[in-house]
Formats: sequence, C-alpha cells, structure tokens
Amino acid sequence: MVTFAQSLTSIVADAKRKEGDRKRQAEKWLSHESKLLDCAVEAFKRRCMRAAEEERCEAAVSFEVLTRDIEGFPTRVVTDSTHLVDSWGDGAAAWWYYAHRGTTQAWAAGTPVMFAELLESMMPKFLEKVNELGFQKCQRLAGTWKVVASWQPPNGSDAQPTKKARLDIEGR
Repeated sequence: MVTFAQSLTSIVADAKRKEGDRKRQAEKWLSHESKLLDCAVEAFKRRCMRAAEEERCEAAVSFEVLTRDIEGFPTRVVTDSTHLVDSWGDGAAAWWYYAHRGTTQAWAAGTPVMFAELLESMMPKFLEKVNELGFQKCQRLAGTWKVVASWQPPNGSDAQPTKKARLDIEGR
C-alpha cells in the first residue's frame, strides 16, 4: 500500500520530469531563434550593402520587414485588429513560451501569442548581433521596429568630413 507521503514524492518527481521536458523545449526555441536571428542579420547586412552601393553611410531597416523574407520565421494573422502569430514555421509555440515566459507553468495549446511580443522577445538579441558588425553607430529607433546603422564615409568623399578632417582645416 502506497502511503500519502510516497504519493507526494511521486507527484514531485512527475512535476520535475515535466519541467525538465519544458526546459528542453525552451532550449529548442533558443537554438531555433538563434538561426532565425542569423538569417535576419544576413538580410540586414544586405540592406546595408545596398545603402553603401547607393553612396549612403547609413541604413534604417525594419526588423519586422526583414522577418517577412526569412524562411521558417513565424507568420502573423490579423484577428480583431490584433496581430497574432499564425504559424510558428519550423518552431513551436510551446518552445517559445517556455523560453520567454518560463517553465513552471505548462503551455496551454491554442493560446494566442501577439506577434509584437514575439518580435520584442527577439529584438534585443538581434541588436546585440548587429552591434557586433562594427558600425559607427547602431541603435533601435524608439517605438518602432527600425534599426539604424551608420558607418564611416570614405576619405575624400563628398560626404560630410570627419571631425579629424575639420580639425586639420581649422588648424591651418
């Protein structure tokens, strides 16, 4: 006969097993998210290259727009004027949920996730990766999905001279 205390031990063991399963799902999302972000960074680099080819030293690129062309990126649908995640692409809603909301509570299948919440959860990591590219300045425009990056103009260009060049001229 199983005692009450033994049944409690069994309940704890089962809860720990379930939480371990949820942690593994969270790790799957983090791995998947990293691949998606790498694709977003490559798309961002292409946009910056296009700007440079147009003789500009700055690019403003929407993270949300970049995600539209990434294969396997979650898609959105508008329901009652709210943008919700429609398809999770190569990932799963539960993976995202456990990675960003924790593993203590179980994911309830079918629970809607706002697309903006998904993007917002990824934006800091995207900015971190983009900042590693060596831009002179790179930041998010407040209240938007846009990231603005700038780089040094070439010496002798028609672009605004650098501070050093101004100092040289003033010194004469």
